[in-house]
Amino acid sequence: MERKKIVFKNYIFAALSINILTIVGVIAIQKFLPPEVPLFYGLPEGEGQLAPRLLLIVPSFASLIILTVNSILSSFIEDEFVRKALVLAGIGTTFFAVITTVKIALLVGSF
Repeated sequence: MERKKIVFKNYIFAALSINILTIVGVIAIQKFLPPEVPLFYGLPEGEGQLAPRLLLIVPSFASLIILTVNSILSSFIEDEFVRKALVLAGIGTTFFAVITTVKIALLVGSF
């Protein structure tokens, strides 16, 4: 099995950069956030939704892992459509992770 060229290389680089900037941004705004933030919206209302403010990096970190794994997998797949779908799915996770992080920070932060 030979390795193929990675598709959408510039978009992958941009998404990686955005994830890293989001992680650094969350660390930088720690003093403006309360000790606990509502991160786990899927859980019932109450204390279960709350997490320490540093865990606000989790969405971007998970997106970073998904983007990296999908990009590596796409270099080993033959079908062009599947390769592009994997990369675009990784880029989509970046979009949603950044939106989630920014909305939570704006909701509870005191800027």
